[in-house]
Amino acid sequence: MTRFFVRPDQITGDEATLDAEDAHHLRVVLHAEVGHQIALLDGLGNEYFAVLTALSKTRASAKVTSAHTLDTEAKTRIIVAQALPKMAEKMEQVLQRCTEIGAAGFIVFAADKGQVHLEGERQTKREGRWSAIVKTAAEQAHRALLSSIQYTDSLGAAMRDDYDLILLAHTENGARPTREILESAAKTPGKILIIIGPESGLSAAEAAVARKAGAQTISLGPRILRTETAAMALTAQLLYALEPAENRSN
Repeated sequence: MTRFFVRPDQITGDEATLDAEDAHHLRVVLHAEVGHQIALLDGLGNEYFAVLTALSKTRASAKVTSAHTLDTEAKTRIIVAQALPKMAEKMEQVLQRCTEIGAAGFIVFAADKGQVHLEGERQTKREGRWSAIVKTAAEQAHRALLSSIQYTDSLGAAMRDDYDLILLAHTENGARPTREILESAAKTPGKILIIIGPESGLSAAEAAVARKAGAQTISLGPRILRTETAAMALTAQLLYALEPAENRSN
């Protein structure tokens, strides 16, 4: 059953509406007709099963037949602070795959050594594209919540929230493997920030800012991973280690 994230105000009682983009997907991609069954997600953790009652180029309506609360979200909130890669496709891979794996949010930052900075219309367009990618990935993965996304112009600005654990993926002496860091933690972390640098790595100043904020340097193994691979690997490692076995999907 195809799933669509909608705003809570798009569901009123047993009536629901979908916007033009979703209506287009239903008509053109799915070749859906009135009577087609869909699932709607309100972004608050609720899923509604519904049947299409009207479908046009700009709008779709559906009648809700049942509702329930989803339990597909990871108990551990992982926020990915990803340095903006040179190629837009790499950032999109991180957003798509980490959303599917279970990341709760993303902070995209312009790194000192990075060659890409966003502002104005370019930033607005890129952020719109990112939101669409996360939405589609969350629908496909049967997520109950949409991962948050924000862009900032520095790593320091990306570290303003409080976290139980901050992990810095940075190749250097003294970096410890994931398991060792988790085993040494005083308590099971509920909210984790993972920091991934650009292709050329983080600057010494950025690494110092991260350590001052309490970041621990983590090793992802003896092999060097691409920037778009590191976040996926670390997110998967953390959720495998911290989530109950019964919550893992095959």
